[in-house]
Amino acid sequence: MVREDEFVGQAMEAAKEILKPPLLVERGANLLYQITMNNRLEVDSTDKLREPSRGQSAFQTDLCVFEKVSPDVKIPRVVIEFKPGITTHDVLTYSAKARKHKQVYPYLRYGIIVANERAIPGRVFTHNEALDFCVAAASYKEARVHELLARILPKEVEASQRLESIFFGKAPVHIFRNEIVLEAGDGRIG
Repeated sequence: MVREDEFVGQAMEAAKEILKPPLLVERGANLLYQITMNNRLEVDSTDKLREPSRGQSAFQTDLCVFEKVSPDVKIPRVVIEFKPGITTHDVLTYSAKARKHKQVYPYLRYGIIVANERAIPGRVFTHNEALDFCVAAASYKEARVHELLARILPKEVEASQRLESIFFGKAPVHIFRNEIVLEAGDGRIG
């Protein structure tokens, strides 16, 4: 039985090895879920926008991959939440958090890695509305966390960058589809 804190630590170390600049990973990063304007139609201060704090229109994340685009601007690309197991309440909660974050960062990819599940439970498919991925990681041995993230992170970063291009009118879209990836239950990747 893997504890959440241990699993996040292992994933953090693996992500640091996998990601190369301008990509970086942070543990416990706060991301805005709302940006408001005052009665003069002015947006909140840029300090709040660039350095969000929990409880001030921001939720804390387990791990967040950022792309550093300038010395003072980091674009959130991928959020990964970690759970030992996953309940209906977890699916509803994290799906709602993902939806709120995507209102501010529409190109953000958001997912959950479940340490002690061998297969993704049906409740994820029944109750999910805004999560982009879920991984049942119990089939993957501890030493393979690096291999698992090496496969997922680059694809999710690329998807985020493509979505950003689409949202800002830099890439035309002719076909869109969601994809379900089925893998053998023996923990093989590929």
